[in-house]
Amino acid sequence: MPLNEFEEIYNKYQPEVMRFLMHLTSFDLAAAEELTQETFYQAFLSFGKFRGECSLRTWLFQIAKNIYAKYIRKETRQRDIREQQSDLSVPPPTDDIEQKEVLSKLRELIDELNEPARSVVQYRLYSDISYAEIAAILKIRPNTAAVIYNRTVVKFRKIMKERYGYEI
Repeated sequence: MPLNEFEEIYNKYQPEVMRFLMHLTSFDLAAAEELTQETFYQAFLSFGKFRGECSLRTWLFQIAKNIYAKYIRKETRQRDIREQQSDLSVPPPTDDIEQKEVLSKLRELIDELNEPARSVVQYRLYSDISYAEIAAILKIRPNTAAVIYNRTVVKFRKIMKERYGYEI
């Protein structure tokens, strides 16, 4: 693929991929920027394998999600090593701690979901792609994706209120 053609793709889709990864990383700007660059690097290397079964935008979101999953596995291993080496705990920043806690609890709930619910919720919340696009990625019907999402939202509201006392 010619570099200038890929540059057009990058310029068109980078903001959306970045926003998607910002949500996945709980707004960790450095991590999201790094993962965005890795996403487009992998897309450039793999562009010959793009079969056109979904939109280019959807394909980039799939790559970004896979890059994020790899990042999380790596971060988890490194965190486990750091925890073994040190008993020091660093308190979280105090600005808007409750909102960060709510977001953290929601991310934990999302991570606990089984597939395809986890993917449906992540794609819908973090990238705001349509149910039709989600359905194409996950090879399910658009109505199924919508039902999964709506049922999960109702479940999350109930859990957040009962378990943590948060109204969302």
